[in-house]
Amino acid sequence: MAVRLSPPRTPRSEKDGQEFGLVPKYVLRKRKKKVNVEGGQGEGGPSNNPMMSNDNNVGPVMKDIQEDDIAHKTPEQADKLLKETNALLARRWRLSPNLIESDNDKKLLLATENFIPAAAANRIEKNCSTRMELFGPDLMDKKITLYKDLSSEKSDIGIGDGYVQLLPTRDLAGRAVLFFKYDPNLYSKHSNNFRKILFYMMASALEDDDTARRGISMVVWNGAPTKWFDPFWRVFEKISAPYRISKLHYCQVSQYDSSYQVQERRERGETDVRIHKGSLQECLHGLVTYGIPSHFIPLNALDGSINLDEHLRWIELRRRIESFPPNQQASIVLVPGQNDVLLGKRKMSMNGNVLYHQTIMKNIKMYHEASSDDVRHDILLKVWDSTNDRGGRFLLQVEDGQLWEKLDIQPAIYKIGQAFDFLCMQLYAIKTPTSNANNVKPSDDEDMFYGWNDLFDGKKCFNLIHTKAPACW
Repeated sequence: MAVRLSPPRTPRSEKDGQEFGLVPKYVLRKRKKKVNVEGGQGEGGPSNNPMMSNDNNVGPVMKDIQEDDIAHKTPEQADKLLKETNALLARRWRLSPNLIESDNDKKLLLATENFIPAAAANRIEKNCSTRMELFGPDLMDKKITLYKDLSSEKSDIGIGDGYVQLLPTRDLAGRAVLFFKYDPNLYSKHSNNFRKILFYMMASALEDDDTARRGISMVVWNGAPTKWFDPFWRVFEKISAPYRISKLHYCQVSQYDSSYQVQERRERGETDVRIHKGSLQECLHGLVTYGIPSHFIPLNALDGSINLDEHLRWIELRRRIESFPPNQQASIVLVPGQNDVLLGKRKMSMNGNVLYHQTIMKNIKMYHEASSDDVRHDILLKVWDSTNDRGGRFLLQVEDGQLWEKLDIQPAIYKIGQAFDFLCMQLYAIKTPTSNANNVKPSDDEDMFYGWNDLFDGKKCFNLIHTKAPACW
């Protein structure tokens, strides 16, 4: 009986999944047993690790962070955990208690570690050590400013050169996106300046609560995974980064020799590393498959040079934010989240605005027929709670719409009440046609209802008010 022998497989004959950044299959076979054991199954069984997926034989892939995976704590619980973190920091004689004076910054770093006091204390201590190493003791008790400490006039490579940019968008999981174009020659000569810029950009992104909880997606261009990381950055990324780097994309790498390193990081549930090889357009397409809009990548399509238009606008906005009083800077938002409610003349197609308007239309009849102001106030609180439960915020335009200010509960309730009163007037008030009705100029407060009039054609209002009817948004 003849035995058919299969030809030996070589790495070249395997598909390395370069379009989607997947590791070669021959690497997965070598580490298949270890992955299954760690996932809770024996050899040959599927992995039950919630952070992994082994569908279609493409290896474990870290899933996007969903809202249910992120630890949520009440203010009382956060304060209690903050006291435990401060107690741990006080026991460490090397760390001065004045290094991080803001409790808000400590809470953000605590949220980064899923409210585990011991892990948060380690991250805070390492983060302070990194800051001491980069900026010296003079800036330990001061806030790092853009123009005073990181301007191009003080060094050959400054933040205005655009090698490191915080993009004006988020990925599909709601994470901030940090772009870094790696130049080997410049990085070797001015590595300390690049480290300072990275530290400042990450610290500025940390001012957003969602970024502290969800982490960040980082896009590194022209960098091989095992080559561009210097020893300082390895420590900074794993231990002292102000938040988790949830996804790390390497684009246009010169060679792919880090399969084992990528696989080990995925198995440990750390950073989800993705490799994108090929031309500029191929890498941009690969980023789109992971929820990063390609048109926000600051590279020219023709020659691959850095585009500074959006980055210079971001620098100007940061300058404006730093000009605000310190107590007001915490409420300023640069990039709204997908569940945020944008108050002002904005399109109703925004995800947070659509859900907000649907909630109002479902309760408009109850609000109109309410017998007392207390009942109406409870309805307003219900709308506020529904937005906050989704992780959304009420944002009001400042600085000609280029910046957003996060509203507290009282001003937000006032704006919600305005929306209900306006809709009750449009839907239930008796209208008397007059010749001058079309010439009436809306008041200044009515700009927040921009786009509502498109709904007032009878049928749409009926479908929105009656929940049994299909929504026609």
